Amino acid sequence: MSAPGVARSTPPNRRRMLDALVARSSRSLVLGLGLTLFVLAATPLFFTEVPPMQDLPNHLASIHVVTHPALYPEFVFNGHMKTNGALFAWLHAVGGVTGTFLAAKLFTFLVLAAGAFALPWAVLVLTESKAKAVLGCLFAWPMVHNWFVSMGMLDFALGVPISLAVLALCHVHLGSSRSPRAPRGLTGALIALLGVIGWYAHVFALLVMYLLILVELARRGRAGFVAGLRALALPLCPAATLVVLSVAVHLGEPKGTMSGHVAIFAVLPAWELLYNAWAEWLWGFTKLEALTLLPTAALVIFALRGRKVDVPFFSSWALGVLVAAYIFTPYAATNWFHMNSRFLPYLWFAALVRVPERLPRGVVGLGLVAAVLNTVAMSVDYTRLERDRRAFTAGIDAVPRGARLMPLVFRAKGVSENSRSLLHAWGFYVVAKDTSAPLLFAHSRSFPVMYREAPPDRWNHLVLEGFAPGMRSADGMCAFLHQNNLRPDDCPREYRERWAEFWAEATPRFDHVLMWEATPEARANVPPSYRVSFERAPLVIYERVSGGAP
Repeated sequence: MSAPGVARSTPPNRRRMLDALVARSSRSLVLGLGLTLFVLAATPLFFTEVPPMQDLPNHLASIHVVTHPALYPEFVFNGHMKTNGALFAWLHAVGGVTGTFLAAKLFTFLVLAAGAFALPWAVLVLTESKAKAVLGCLFAWPMVHNWFVSMGMLDFALGVPISLAVLALCHVHLGSSRSPRAPRGLTGALIALLGVIGWYAHVFALLVMYLLILVELARRGRAGFVAGLRALALPLCPAATLVVLSVAVHLGEPKGTMSGHVAIFAVLPAWELLYNAWAEWLWGFTKLEALTLLPTAALVIFALRGRKVDVPFFSSWALGVLVAAYIFTPYAATNWFHMNSRFLPYLWFAALVRVPERLPRGVVGLGLVAAVLNTVAMSVDYTRLERDRRAFTAGIDAVPRGARLMPLVFRAKGVSENSRSLLHAWGFYVVAKDTSAPLLFAHSRSFPVMYREAPPDRWNHLVLEGFAPGMRSADGMCAFLHQNNLRPDDCPREYRERWAEFWAEATPRFDHVLMWEATPEARANVPPSYRVSFERAPLVIYERVSGGAP
């Protein structure tokens, strides 16, 4: 069904092209569309040694710690049998054969392929329209190499297309008035299998999926709810059981000293919710990918004009629930960050299934050109981000193996505007030189490793990570204190005293210090017990001089 008021007659040559695509078999069509989306999304990966994703170096360091337990007795391995574990299990298994850098790139290819093929297939199954599947791809390309991929949150990025595939299979399993129902044994088995795989990737994607299933069944009335629940209960039960167990474990996460007494909770103002609706799903790294605003605007129009279009699991009811969930869910809570943004993939997919079956020639051409230009732009960004990574790791040879290295990253963005691509780049030093890993994700059971014993709050990674950015200058530190109703009598003195406290505790712990984009004011507070061993701006590495530890 076309969205009201959107469809127009397509010029004959374009109509013939669309009709030719629609005439293909469903399998052939999805393969062709998926391959096209995959090539567009995956091409930039060939321009880097390691995908330039924010969290990825931390994950690489985690696997290095897991495979070298004798070097890191302060951490304990959490095992692989848990949600949010697909990437780590892959790096552990495949990385032992190919090396972790190549394994990370291969996993990224896998994530992109899952999105590239799942999106057109799910649109085809849920709308039962080949035309929508074809035209939807003109606006789906930012959803393949999406923001969660750029952030290195690859498990969640994998969980999204898997959950969409499960929803499509649930539609087939329940049957449709316009197409014959597939054998329930086969679809039930596929739902169960993909559900478990989706749980292993990331439980939050499954939570949203189950929410959409409940909304869909609820709108069918009491009889429809009971019938649908009876049909889906058995296939969904294995993953549902795992989801309940995972949520219970998550809610029981250790707090206090294990998390550095950091309270993880944040809500966003309305303007930031609007901005993030684009930036935290459809945008990539820099303004070079600003062309993603074109499909963003088109999808908003399709969603508004087609809000009454009835699509299984993405009805107007579901659309309203997703909007409410995005607005009222905290941005950060418990141990999850970017929490409400995790509803965005489903909110934008609800817009995607409302694409009309016919579009003006100019819109089609603009969509094609934008997709290709975005791939070129992202390839340029990958090259620039790789240059940043090489600049950050230029001091690896100056750091001895097994060094107790403390990273202080004063500015983590590099050229990226929509991610902090260098925030965890210290992880490459861990992998290359077995250095210490004080900023390793280690406060939660959801990560590969956890602190064996909680460190002092100052050295908990949740606290230490934010120290350097907040201490770039006395003015910056005092501005932050003023925002929290703290007004020291003498800001410059307070700044010096905080640095002195920090170095008094850091000097006996760390024999090397990495500083990235440190201000002259911050460097002036480095004690004489450290001397510069390597400098190539904006990177500086200090080593502790003999007898420097108190």
